[in-house]
Amino acid sequence: MIDIETVLAQKTELLCKGLYLDNELIPQYRKHGIDIDFGRKGGAGPSGGRYFLLEDEHTLVNVALWNNSDKTELFLKENENNYFEIYNNNTKDSFGKLKLIQNPQFYNPEFKTSDGIPMKKIALVHGIDCLASTIYQKCVYWACGEACTFCGIEVSLQNNATIEEKTADQMSEVITAAIKEGRCAHMTLTSGTDETIDKGANRYIELLKGVKGIHPDIPIHVQIEALEDLEYLNKLKEAGADTIGIHIEVLNEKIRRDITPGKFHLSYNTFERNWKHAINLFGNNQVSSYILTGFGESKADFLKDVEKIISIGVIPYITPVRSIPGKKDLPITNFEDLIEIYKESAVLMKQYGVNPLENRAGCVRCGGCSAIKEAYKAS
Repeated sequence: MIDIETVLAQKTELLCKGLYLDNELIPQYRKHGIDIDFGRKGGAGPSGGRYFLLEDEHTLVNVALWNNSDKTELFLKENENNYFEIYNNNTKDSFGKLKLIQNPQFYNPEFKTSDGIPMKKIALVHGIDCLASTIYQKCVYWACGEACTFCGIEVSLQNNATIEEKTADQMSEVITAAIKEGRCAHMTLTSGTDETIDKGANRYIELLKGVKGIHPDIPIHVQIEALEDLEYLNKLKEAGADTIGIHIEVLNEKIRRDITPGKFHLSYNTFERNWKHAINLFGNNQVSSYILTGFGESKADFLKDVEKIISIGVIPYITPVRSIPGKKDLPITNFEDLIEIYKESAVLMKQYGVNPLENRAGCVRCGGCSAIKEAYKAS
């Protein structure tokens, strides 16, 4: 059994490098009942991969799967006793073992909502039991040519992998199907930004009320950009949101201007006001922000900026940026640097009384795309 330090190191390296999957091996895996593919090709958040468990049997990791062996030296090889052997093709050594999280049955074409939409187009399972959905698959920043450089929210819509907007009835039906399979203990809801003062909050509010009316016990996480009118945060909480992510993505102001050109008009102070108000509403350890690495920021400056948001009470969901189909190649984070960032961020969280293990719903609870919880456990 691997210890927590090995877990942290392996997970971080996998998050940064991904795995090479030989196309020719896919039919062989399927003959043995292993349904593996290259994952979703767009959407909000890291895409183009699958979820695995590490050898400790409970640590989850969202791994990019590449069909190009030049992308990574970590190769996915034979499967024995439900675990894939992972080899380092440079050193010719064993890296470790991973167990694939199988897709739920409701992904099959025969599973449809009552209005005829394939359930897989409404919501997907992230990890083991986090049901996730982009409730509105468009964004004002895509429309005006100022999309975040890492975002693929409209790619999956262009690929006909989803629909533009989901309803509460559709979502509730998929939740019911996922619960039957044991694949929905909590939810992540995200959305593109609307060109309105509420930024899309009203869409959430309508959907939350409908879903919570049918599934009142499912903890739900919502994600929204910082709002000028903080009253919408109150309304989100009243409608049934249990946790919230107010994502700044990039903390360095110079880099943020280039990476998130549309969102850059929102000042850091606006985010800070939102975070503080949200913590008062949702409680300690229930407010998070996606923080991406790999854009050239210095480690010292990055940690200094991370400490600022941790000191407020925000959980920094630190994730290496990942290239996706339809977007230019994005940089690769050095995994050794990221391990140090995770460890030092964990020390800061303990210093300021922030505990990601107490988060009730969404990305932080799922944990597949960041090793921040493993660093917290190891610290």
